[in-house]
Amino acid sequence: SFRGNDISITYPSVSKELAEKAIATPMFKTWLERCEKKPDNKKFINIKSVEIQSVDMFGPKRVGFIKLESEAYLVFNGKEIPRPVPGIALLRGDSVGILVVLSCNGKKYTILVEQARIPIGDAACLEMPAGMIDDENVKYAAVKEMEEECGIKLKKSDLISLTPDKMLPSPGGCDEAIDLYYFEKEVTVKELKKIQGRIQGKSDEGEHIRLMVVPFEEAPKKTGDSK
Repeated sequence: SFRGNDISITYPSVSKELAEKAIATPMFKTWLERCEKKPDNKKFINIKSVEIQSVDMFGPKRVGFIKLESEAYLVFNGKEIPRPVPGIALLRGDSVGILVVLSCNGKKYTILVEQARIPIGDAACLEMPAGMIDDENVKYAAVKEMEEECGIKLKKSDLISLTPDKMLPSPGGCDEAIDLYYFEKEVTVKELKKIQGRIQGKSDEGEHIRLMVVPFEEAPKKTGDSK
C-alpha cells in the first residue's frame, strides 16, 4: 500500500516468485517509505502504480538489483500536476564507505581497494573501501566490510561519521544513499608493508580485491570515486 491506499504492482516480464522476493526486500520497502514522505506537505510524490521490469539475483537467495517504473505525480500546494514525473528507478539499496587513515612514523596513508568494475569497463578501479547494507545496522556493515575488504578488525566505536545526511551519488536513476565513516589507526612500517598489495574479498561472490596503500594527500589523484 501507499499512504494506506492499495496501488497496482505488476511484473509482466518477471516471474511471480522473483517479483514477490523483490517486493519483500528492505530496499523496495525503504524506497516506498521514502516516496511516501511529506517533508512540508506543500510538495510531495503520489505513486499510483509500479511495474517491476527486472530482478537480478546475487546467488540463489539474495536480491541484488530491482529495475522498476512507477506512475508518479508531483503534488504541489494540494494540487496534483497532471504530467507524470520520470518514474524509472534502479533499486540496489544503501551502502557504506570507510575512509581509512593509517598513521606511520608521523605520516598519514590511506587504503584504496582495486577491483574490476564492468559498468565502467575498468579492470583495476581504485575506490574507497565500501559495501552494501544488507538489512543491518550501518556501523555493523562498516565493520564487516573493513574485515572482508581490508582484513582490518575494528569496533563500531572506532568509527566517526562524516555524513550527517546520507550522500546521494546518482539520485536521478538510483536509490542508493551512502553513509561515510572515518577510521584512524597507528601502524608500524612492517604492518603497512603487509597491507600493500594484499589480496582480499569473498571469492564465492566473485570478489578479487587488491589493497593499495597510498599517501593520504595523493588519494584524490589516484581515484575518481565520488565518495
